[in-house]
Amino acid sequence: MISRVSTFTQYQNLTSSLMRKQSMINETNEQLATGKRMQTAGDDPVASVSTQNYKQQLVQIDQYQKSITLAGNRLGSLETALSGAENYIDSTKQKVIGMINGAMAGDDKTAFKSELESLYQGLIDLANSQDEGGNFIFAGNQVNQMPFVADAQGNVQYLGDTGHRQARVDQSVFVNTSQPGQQVFMAVENPFGDFRPDYQGLQPESGLTLLSATNQDPNDTTQYRVAFVENAAGEMQYELYDDSSNTLLGSGAYDATVGIQYSDPAPGSQISLNFQFDGDIKPNDSVTLEPAKTFSLFDSIKSAIDYAEYDDASPEARAGLQRTIEEFNAGYVHMNQRRSDVGVGLKQLDTFEEQHKDFELTLSKAKGNLEDVDYSEAIIDMNQNLIAMQAAQAAFNKAKELTLFNYL
Repeated sequence: MISRVSTFTQYQNLTSSLMRKQSMINETNEQLATGKRMQTAGDDPVASVSTQNYKQQLVQIDQYQKSITLAGNRLGSLETALSGAENYIDSTKQKVIGMINGAMAGDDKTAFKSELESLYQGLIDLANSQDEGGNFIFAGNQVNQMPFVADAQGNVQYLGDTGHRQARVDQSVFVNTSQPGQQVFMAVENPFGDFRPDYQGLQPESGLTLLSATNQDPNDTTQYRVAFVENAAGEMQYELYDDSSNTLLGSGAYDATVGIQYSDPAPGSQISLNFQFDGDIKPNDSVTLEPAKTFSLFDSIKSAIDYAEYDDASPEARAGLQRTIEEFNAGYVHMNQRRSDVGVGLKQLDTFEEQHKDFELTLSKAKGNLEDVDYSEAIIDMNQNLIAMQAAQAAFNKAKELTLFNYL
């Protein structure tokens, strides 16, 4: 049996072939124009799913990078403010040293007091600094609330909270971008230990100062007082009181090399005191020891301002100013530690920024391997399709010219 193919069927086959070749050329042209091998998910369903996952991860990395940039700006503002606080502390300390070492006449006192008041207000203004977004740097999470406000007596109150603002820089990594002002300015570690001395009970010509005062019981809130008296033999004795009730707790001969030590005899009590003093102690000197594991820099400066009004010969003023110097030394170290914390945060940001850049490069390469066109291969395919297209066109033209009349 002889199979016959109609002219119309040949025409349809040649036409379909031309259209397929033209479609392949168009597809290759689009790949070369866009640089993408996959134009739709149907081109490669498996690779398309992987590409979408890579794109989502790249978007997330971009968000982390923006968060790192914002965190870096905030930490930069914080470091600048802390550096400024260090300068204020150092300048105030130098003024207080001048008050102690210099014989201040009336005009000198006025000038010192005016300069200290200016430094005091400057530190308050710095503690109320704002970042580029108008947020208060040292207000914790209360970024719209001015954190430090002075009352009518000049005492500074903190109105922020103890929270840390944070930036998310990785899947489960957060970096602190702020420090609460209460921690920075009002919770400086007490250089004397667990008590802050009050020298109102010093006698004229006294040179007594506190070196250290510690208590083994962290929960003891008792205010103590130490009085020095001279016995009939001219020997210096000490008396230790519970100042709130004026109860005598202990007494004995005072040995400057040993200091004053006391342990509460009550069963189960953890109270164990160790007080060390220095300087020329006079009979009837007394020192009140107020429980304070930390102190406020604002209180220290305010004390120095108040002492500027005292007489040059005041033993209380001399000892009190010496106390503020020790507190400013501790404050400077404290502020330096706060700056170190900022440095740790900035180092974390740099580390994660580099990690994200490396991961971004890896993801982009993997995504490119799936969706980007291989130009050499595409050009070869284009040339082959063009040759096939030309051959199909030639065959089509020949087929069109075939008629019965060519054989008659």
